[in-house]
Amino acid sequence: MQKSSLEISKTPFNNLPPLTKEEALKILSKPIDQLELSSDYYKAVFHLFDFPGPDTEQVLLELVKSESEEHCILIARRKAIEVLARHGCINAIPEIGKCLESSDPYLVENAAWALQELSCKDQILIKRISNLIDDPKQNRRLLIQVLGTLGGVSEVSRIKAFLKEESLHPGVRGACIAAIMRLSGESIQTNQLIKYLALPNQNDRQCAVNDVINSRNINLLPWVLKTPVAPSFRLRALNLLWPFDIESVNQLDLLMTIDSVIIDDPHDLDLLGEDHLIKEDSSLVRELMSTDFKKCYMALKILAKKNPTEIWPILSMHLEDMKKDYGALYFLMILFRSIPDWDPICLNAIKSIAFSCLGKDWPDFMKFRPAAILTLFKLYPSLSINYASNWLNESSTPFWACRYATLLAIEPLLGKGVDPILTEQILKSKSDTHRFVSAKAKRIELELLT
Repeated sequence: MQKSSLEISKTPFNNLPPLTKEEALKILSKPIDQLELSSDYYKAVFHLFDFPGPDTEQVLLELVKSESEEHCILIARRKAIEVLARHGCINAIPEIGKCLESSDPYLVENAAWALQELSCKDQILIKRISNLIDDPKQNRRLLIQVLGTLGGVSEVSRIKAFLKEESLHPGVRGACIAAIMRLSGESIQTNQLIKYLALPNQNDRQCAVNDVINSRNINLLPWVLKTPVAPSFRLRALNLLWPFDIESVNQLDLLMTIDSVIIDDPHDLDLLGEDHLIKEDSSLVRELMSTDFKKCYMALKILAKKNPTEIWPILSMHLEDMKKDYGALYFLMILFRSIPDWDPICLNAIKSIAFSCLGKDWPDFMKFRPAAILTLFKLYPSLSINYASNWLNESSTPFWACRYATLLAIEPLLGKGVDPILTEQILKSKSDTHRFVSAKAKRIELELLT
């Protein structure tokens, strides 16, 4: 399936050198032959995201209007459309809409996505998006997702007709099923979506999770929770599908479900089709660095049964590489707390790695951060208590899953000499801005009172 230009632009790290607003505007005023680098236009647009306002909007609109075929301008136009949408510039809708006529499928894709972000109501533009799904050069999955958001019931028959094509990629078919559910409430081919959650390709599984979210069908949540993808996908599904102020849905308890996803025991996932061939421990350790999370979970499941004296020498050979791999770090955190009886030397190394996961060298929202908190509490509960107030503070710990993990780790320690100041901080978490953290704190308060 065609790779999305929007997906490509989303990376955990921003390595572009910083620019002021004046510097960015100055670059965009230069003719191409005066640029130092061909990527300067893109870089300038990228940094204008930090400076919304009428002058920024005007400059970006002029760029969007450009009909130049120069590659450096084309990629900057794509980014300009994205920035205008993120700034909520509804005045840009007409010019962005014209980009749907472009021969560049990535420009079309960004334009359609931007119109969705801006809640476009222009029926002519929506119809144009609908017509584009017949073009195999386009990102049909995204176009259908946009129709599922912007379109009305009138688009359902159009999507149903398109769904009859037998050669559709699962990502495109799944988007159609989700759009029909969202627009009409009609659950057709629901079993197909469930089947896609178990596809061998990780990207297909991730698409299927997003399709369930877009369908708004909470009845499919139990299958999502068993899907071997990054926990962020399952947490996102919980966050977006679970109704507000309801503790139990379809025999699922909200907090028990969140606990399970945060702990992320591989035994709770659907790993059917796992490779039953006996693999050497070195191969299993290397699989913790796989880009396919299903392979990582399968390796983790086996490694967690190993003796620490057997596994540590092999782990230590790969630790330097694993410390640079944020997926591997996540699975290391689970592995470290799953194996008992580490010797003191190993424990010191584990402690160092876990604290490095919580350091300033990484972005705040890395998936291994809550995992590191659980690991430190499991192996060093007395030490971890000293950091709990900081980990529960929204200013110092903006990732809600970290704050939730802290409450989850503290919960078994209640009544065992927990500092009254920490208890006060736990109770303050009842006012946490994230509803799941707040709900967890309220549940703990009830436990304290009983």
